[in-house]
Amino acid sequence: MNSQSVIAKLKLITVEPILFLYMMIIFMESNALQELIYVKSCITLRNPVNISDCSYELKANQTDATDLATKWSKYTNICLFLFTFITTFYVGSWSDRLGRKLPMLIPPIGTVIAACINAALSYFIKIHMAYIFISSFVSGITFGSVGIIATSYGYISDFTLEQSRTKRIVILESMIFIGGTAGIKTAGLFLKNVHYEWDLNNFVMLFIFEAVISAAIVIYIIFRIPSYSSDSQSLHGPMTWSSLFSLRHVGDSLRTIFRFREEGKRTKIILMLIALCLIYMGNVVQFTLGYYFLRTIKWNFDEYTNFHSIQFAVEGIALICIFPLLYRFPWVPDHCIGMLGLFSRFMGLAVFGLSALTTYSDYMIYSCILLYMFSEFPVPALRSILSKTVASDEKGRIFAFTTVLQNICFLVGSFVLMTVFTESSFHGLSFEVAAGLQGIAFFILLYLYLTRRTYITAYETIEHEDGSISEICSVVASTGSVN
Repeated sequence: MNSQSVIAKLKLITVEPILFLYMMIIFMESNALQELIYVKSCITLRNPVNISDCSYELKANQTDATDLATKWSKYTNICLFLFTFITTFYVGSWSDRLGRKLPMLIPPIGTVIAACINAALSYFIKIHMAYIFISSFVSGITFGSVGIIATSYGYISDFTLEQSRTKRIVILESMIFIGGTAGIKTAGLFLKNVHYEWDLNNFVMLFIFEAVISAAIVIYIIFRIPSYSSDSQSLHGPMTWSSLFSLRHVGDSLRTIFRFREEGKRTKIILMLIALCLIYMGNVVQFTLGYYFLRTIKWNFDEYTNFHSIQFAVEGIALICIFPLLYRFPWVPDHCIGMLGLFSRFMGLAVFGLSALTTYSDYMIYSCILLYMFSEFPVPALRSILSKTVASDEKGRIFAFTTVLQNICFLVGSFVLMTVFTESSFHGLSFEVAAGLQGIAFFILLYLYLTRRTYITAYETIEHEDGSISEICSVVASTGSVN
């Protein structure tokens, strides 16, 4: 491979580093905040002379602190997702009208501010955890990770053809999991031994590191991402402040979903969004309750981060290596790949929840890494189908709506599933409920597969009376095994 081909391939790299770095710091922040909330809960309940007594290595009677931390995590998650839900209606419409660059800049700028707030709350470690609502508010109104995801997928969809779009979406999806793995592992390294006696304890250093990375993302976007990625965006021109925050943007997002479409496409889009909602509910129980569930079987934070990082690494490898291989077979459509992933999610969640009932819980939990290997196949498969179903000027709105849906699921799921977790004597019940939801999503995708329509292009050569020859192209819809 010569230098020119290497340079050409490097030029294809655009939003991938943005998504990787941003998801790394978001997962790092999420894990650190769970630990910080636990420490602050312990301080609130016991008011120890030595704050190190609230670390996991020196914990005593940890049940009450864990229960209090679970409740406050639920409240902060609801705050975050509520404000993100309100603002995300605008990010898709803005990116379709103003270009991807401006909406893409807002989340990392907000993360810089939120990280500084969390660093201050870590420095003053005895301040009540209710002040974490401030950073949740800032992250929410600046779109958070859903803003980066929506604009990144919209940007890639602008530049790729349908034939290669799924591959690029898979690469983007893998950035989420590789970044997530790096973020979880980084949080574990920072917080493995927290020195509370230092003026700048490990929590403070972690959040300062997060702010620095966020600032680097802002600089990269400014110099690497063009203002407009399609002609339709540049035609809209500048917008006034009143039009920028008009409720019309909310209406545009809703019309993208519910407007009439030929051949039953509207119904299929709604069914795909319902399937995504059920998948996101499974993510809620994994990301928000997995940590506290493992705490109930005596796992410490270091063991949790090791397990979670290995799980994310395996999922990322499967997404990068196995997912593209399946696309080499033309008779394997997106629907079947999604169903494979949903079966993997069902098995992984079911076994994970049941592990609380056995004395071999550690073996069952680690077996979930293999069972859950294909768990991230459904989301890129559904995103690919959606991008091929809507018009070119609706891609930003459809991806933004999926992130709005994600926020709704996290908002409702965090409240309902955390309540089930805290109120039920069987802590694995939430995971069994989530497994059942993956089963419903599986049958939705099965229905979409059985009722899908494929298109066959037929060419006919016609010889006219004057001796001229013309070629007619016709597209015929059919139901079959063609992807």
